[in-house]
Amino acid sequence: MYAALVCCSLVFSACYHQAEQRAATLPEDVSVIDHYGKPFSLASLKGKVVLLDFVHIGCPTVCTTLTSKFGQVADRLGQDLGSKVILLSVTNDPEHDGPQQLLTLAKSSDADLNGWIFATGKSEDVDRVIRAFGLKNDRLSDGSPNHITQVFLVGPDGRAMREYQGMVMNAQQVVSHIREALAQGSAS
Repeated sequence: MYAALVCCSLVFSACYHQAEQRAATLPEDVSVIDHYGKPFSLASLKGKVVLLDFVHIGCPTVCTTLTSKFGQVADRLGQDLGSKVILLSVTNDPEHDGPQQLLTLAKSSDADLNGWIFATGKSEDVDRVIRAFGLKNDRLSDGSPNHITQVFLVGPDGRAMREYQGMVMNAQQVVSHIREALAQGSAS
């Protein structure tokens, strides 16, 4: 009997976790600053499919890998990048990563800035975006920013549709999921 209760408890907690993930949405009332120094509201992304990650300058490993994988996705999207799909890389170290630093990162990564936005902003606004996806922006013991490896596919309605482990995500599979999201969005 005890084993059955534990099993049911685990099943219900797994269902709750999935439901909690599906509830993640881009907070529409948050404004951030793009790599050109222009403020924009996350609400302006509604109607587009968004692939979201969190990076920071001075991260030679994890963030470089995430940025490279986003570049692979961008290359496969073609004309949909910018018109129907936005790649959004938000710094999780807004105290140090300003628009100019993000623009330098974008250029050094050969990012297609017609559809890939590198964003910063007030710490409280960036933290709201991070928390909206069930994440924390804790600092490491040396005070440096932690690495956030989760990547989110956000549908045209602003809700998270999928979560990827960014370090191992497959660009072709992500593009396939983006195309599915675009098809669902045009069917609604």
